[in-house]
Amino acid sequence: MARAAQAFSALGAVVRNENIRRVELAWGAAIGAEWAHFVALGVYAYEQGGASAVGLAGLVRLLPAAALAPFAASLGDRYRRERLLLAMTLLGCVALAGSAAAAFAGERVLVFAFAALVGLSSTLIRPTLQALLPSLARTPEELIASNGATSTIESVGTLVGPLVAGVLVAVGSTGVVFVVGSAALLVATALLARVNVKGRITFTASAEEVGARRMAVAGFRAVKNDPNARLVVALITAQAFVRGCLNVLIVVAAFRILHGSAADVGYLTAAIGVGGLIGAFGAMTLRGRRLAVPFGLALVFWGLPIALIAPRPYFAVALVLLAIVGAANSVEDVAGFTLLQRIVPDEFLTRVLGLLWGLAMGAVALGSIAAPAVVAVAGPRPALIVVGSILPLLTVAAYRRLVEIDRTAVPAPGLELLEEVPMLAPLSIAAKERVAASLVPLFVPSGRVVIRAGDSGDRFYIVNDGELNIDAGGLHSTAGRADYFGEIALLRDVPRTASVAAAVDSHLYALQRDDFLAAVTGHSVAHAAGQEVAETRITQTGRERLQGATLHDGKPYS
Repeated sequence: MARAAQAFSALGAVVRNENIRRVELAWGAAIGAEWAHFVALGVYAYEQGGASAVGLAGLVRLLPAAALAPFAASLGDRYRRERLLLAMTLLGCVALAGSAAAAFAGERVLVFAFAALVGLSSTLIRPTLQALLPSLARTPEELIASNGATSTIESVGTLVGPLVAGVLVAVGSTGVVFVVGSAALLVATALLARVNVKGRITFTASAEEVGARRMAVAGFRAVKNDPNARLVVALITAQAFVRGCLNVLIVVAAFRILHGSAADVGYLTAAIGVGGLIGAFGAMTLRGRRLAVPFGLALVFWGLPIALIAPRPYFAVALVLLAIVGAANSVEDVAGFTLLQRIVPDEFLTRVLGLLWGLAMGAVALGSIAAPAVVAVAGPRPALIVVGSILPLLTVAAYRRLVEIDRTAVPAPGLELLEEVPMLAPLSIAAKERVAASLVPLFVPSGRVVIRAGDSGDRFYIVNDGELNIDAGGLHSTAGRADYFGEIALLRDVPRTASVAAAVDSHLYALQRDDFLAAVTGHSVAHAAGQEVAETRITQTGRERLQGATLHDGKPYS
């Protein structure tokens, strides 16, 4: 019950964040349209040229996206990500409309050509969305909840998109599915047009990085030079390979092991989606600091149930085992992508995620090719055991590294303290992590002066522990844990208005003037909160001086 309450609370935080709510609703429309297009394209291709045409359609849909994603995704690190997400959604909308027109006109080549554009759009929407979320979420927990919502919505889209496509194909035609998919993406476009990231720092590419190819190479280098990022990307790519194998093995298991029908293929696939919904709900309760080990355990439960289908060839058992795979997939998605959002510097994030999705698309294609070969050589049941053993074995081999990631790749010290500073609380988690990384820890022994009235302001201070005395023109107050001072001189560009000295040995965090101003003035809500705090303190100090009073509210004035 406690975990359920925690999950609902996390989901409520996502819903209350207006920008995240719009992005997630748009994602729901996009993923539903993607899966509807996948089903309709397969039906259209089979009607036009049989099984070989279906294979060609999949190739056309996957390969261009896999090849172009790492390069096109670099645009998300050069321009505003919400605009790139809007552009990719609009591209998918237009491509699906073109697919519908081509299908109604009987232009098979054009249907396949537009399928390549739909595949490219779908592939780029994912990394752009995942790179955008840290700039919209305000806390680590909200970011995990957002990733959980993304995974939940993907599971729903995996169920609803094919179902709607199946109904529309049965009562209409594939062209109708393309029209409905285009309409869904049009709604997504309208939602994304209202998303605005506040306070995002725009990264300027160096001379060596100008151009999509060079920027993409910088993304490759960011993964290559970071062993933690390299490991997470490698494990997610391995999971994508197993997913490609599973796409084939589900069909093989349905007919040759479980002795079922074509309908059973659909039921087995749907079991993964149902498990994904349950897993995504549970993934929202993940703790914000330790994610690498849950990520590894999810990979174990991604593969192990596949191997267990072989010795127990019962349909009901297979449904349960594949539901476990779906649940593990959701946990793996949330933990893995949150880890990357934490590990990879924000200026490289879209490129790295684009690279990852390109590798994942290629790995799915390779898995789809490898699985039939394994079945041909070893047989259906051994093939399930071989494929199901890949991820558990890789996880065991990498377990110590995953533990080390949990030890080292944690939010910067001082991040939680920023939540208690009113002018910094509205910042996104990405902005807060940049601020936290810039904080300078200071030890101030008892009696030492931190700032003097009349001096120029060069830093903003937050008290981590201890106690400090503040003298604002003869008016006295104290500062303790989570109190802060120094903002007036920085925001108003005036000399210090108070002197602050340590009453006992104290630990502070200092933020340089430029870092403070970049964070606060770049975010309208944070800037307004900062100005309000400064105005309130100046006004209250003036009032207290007039009354000859002494301040004892514990809030410093400087």
